[in-house]
Amino acid sequence: MYRSGAGKITARAAAVIVLAMAVPVAVPIAAPAPASAADPRAPAGQDPGGTALALIGGGIDYMSARIALRLARDGEGEMIAWDFVDNDQTPYVAPSTEAEAGAGAAPSADRASETVAPEGNRVAEAMLTAYARGRLVPVRVPEGNPQSLARAIAFAVGTPAEIIAIAAPVTDPAMREVVRQAANRFKDHLFVVAAAPIEPGTGAGPTSAGGLLNLANVLVVTSAPEVKGRNATLVSSLVDLIVVPRGSTMFGSAPDAAPRDAFEAVAMAAASAACQRHGADTMRGSAVKAATFDASRPIEGSGGVRVLDPICFYGGKRL
Repeated sequence: MYRSGAGKITARAAAVIVLAMAVPVAVPIAAPAPASAADPRAPAGQDPGGTALALIGGGIDYMSARIALRLARDGEGEMIAWDFVDNDQTPYVAPSTEAEAGAGAAPSADRASETVAPEGNRVAEAMLTAYARGRLVPVRVPEGNPQSLARAIAFAVGTPAEIIAIAAPVTDPAMREVVRQAANRFKDHLFVVAAAPIEPGTGAGPTSAGGLLNLANVLVVTSAPEVKGRNATLVSSLVDLIVVPRGSTMFGSAPDAAPRDAFEAVAMAAASAACQRHGADTMRGSAVKAATFDASRPIEGSGGVRVLDPICFYGGKRL
């Protein structure tokens, strides 16, 4: 496992895990699976440089040419990553066939036409496309497991990544509590999470942001399709920012342009935060969130709803 300094990851992991274990958990915790010998090693390469962005989610196909060149690597060229499902350094999810993926799934552009990239690639590519100077730290977690999320965050804060995108549901109270306590402990990091699904009509999904919305270094986001037709006042009370397609506030956009869902919105908001931090390496945590807010704009007559266009001009911030 990657170490950013002697004992550093161990101390941080212990701190977060102790906090997470104090949270009531309704999800049974399975023993770690043996390391998967079937997972391929990442293609040989060197660290691409740039801002490290951690992506916590369901894993990726890092053999994809679109991903492999953007992987964060250590001094020996090894991918900086971890899989908390298989308990190894390869958070790999294989591409599926079109039949397995279901009708309407888009084939992976850089693989045979009959295969479809995993969902994690769609999210990772949205992030890396939105910020061309980013390098990816992928972390795989099982869905709905607070302890695994805590360990994933502990790993991520021990890497060069200071912006952590959580592309996994945090609607469960125990999951949100892990994020809240981690954000309070690691104030130099920005955590980007997805808002709870907002049901049409009167209310939110099973829960709201649950105390995350007002944290100085947590950004709660969603995509425009997730809130279409929803009450604006309700949306503004549950979401920091609605992420819209890149350039759409300037040039318009195609209906199917990313972000198409809340997880793509998380990825693109994290990329936008990295853009705001471009050339200002001392900007961290709450300052990065504030700068990202400054790059957003209110929707007139919406009761405070703000949209974030994650367009990032090469070499600097959006003006």
